[in-house]
Amino acid sequence: MNLNRKTWIYILLFYTIGLVGCTKDNSGTDPLMYLVVFNGLPVADIVFEKGFPGSDNTLTTNNFTGVAGDYTITVGGEAATGINLPGDGSLEFIMPTVSGITENTTLPMVVTKNGNPFLAKTVRYRPIIDITLGAPNSYGRLVSASDQNSYLRITLGSTGDVLFNIFGYIGANLNLYYYTSPTGSKTTIVEDGRTGAQFKKANLTSGTYIIEVKYSGGVFPASYRTNIANGQIQATGVSNQMDYARCYDTLGGGTAYVGASHDCNGLNGSTYTRSGRCTYPSDGGLTTRSYYTSGTGFGGFDPWYAQTTCTQPGYGSYNESEAIYEFN
Repeated sequence: MNLNRKTWIYILLFYTIGLVGCTKDNSGTDPLMYLVVFNGLPVADIVFEKGFPGSDNTLTTNNFTGVAGDYTITVGGEAATGINLPGDGSLEFIMPTVSGITENTTLPMVVTKNGNPFLAKTVRYRPIIDITLGAPNSYGRLVSASDQNSYLRITLGSTGDVLFNIFGYIGANLNLYYYTSPTGSKTTIVEDGRTGAQFKKANLTSGTYIIEVKYSGGVFPASYRTNIANGQIQATGVSNQMDYARCYDTLGGGTAYVGASHDCNGLNGSTYTRSGRCTYPSDGGLTTRSYYTSGTGFGGFDPWYAQTTCTQPGYGSYNESEAIYEFN
């Protein structure tokens, strides 16, 4: 059982206890209050903003004196590197990789000085989850007021637009950022206080990016789903509407690709000519709409008209400013 599932079992228990505690005259505690309480419960002695493998983190719990070589640090039994004393009484280090962890987890941290125990605390360790662009995944990751950050990683083979879409949560605002290096500073993708879902298109150069999902406000913890794509997605659901010369591949909350013979291209590729594809976000994840030059009852779309309906408001599309259009 992974940590995310355990956490939601605890939430369910809080909710159930609340229901049992409610009296018929409604004088009992609202069960939703248990979620509010859970949202702010401490998760570790120390919660770093980063805390992911390879990231730079700073301890300010003690007045650290001497030289860097006096100290060793382990997290979850793994030795940290990059230990440094900047001279202000703090201690800097690089978070090690702890294997076998796929969700935010509380681990023991031990600091020694000259071989002697100096500090023992629990810290929040945040693994990085690799996301394949345009493909379904089964991750439902948890962030909250007490554990605000979660990290993903993507790799781009070429420069272009990337569409980020997180969804499936209620009562919370989540922001998105990216890092080009674990020890670098972050760049904002979007932070607009939107509740229940978040999406944004960003133009990125080729390379590997660490994506930060940050809890920025709300009354409940948020277990979010992730869709990220730089163009056409792999469908977990299909709506074939060839009466109107179009077909919809949906990624959304699904976890399994329908397969090459069952997606829009597999259903229509041998019979109809595709003119363009529009990948757009929504409160329920990403969709790719394929356009065709003809249909069973509609004249069809030429490539430029397809692009207009994808990216220009007023032509029946959705979230046009964030959509990615591909010819053919």
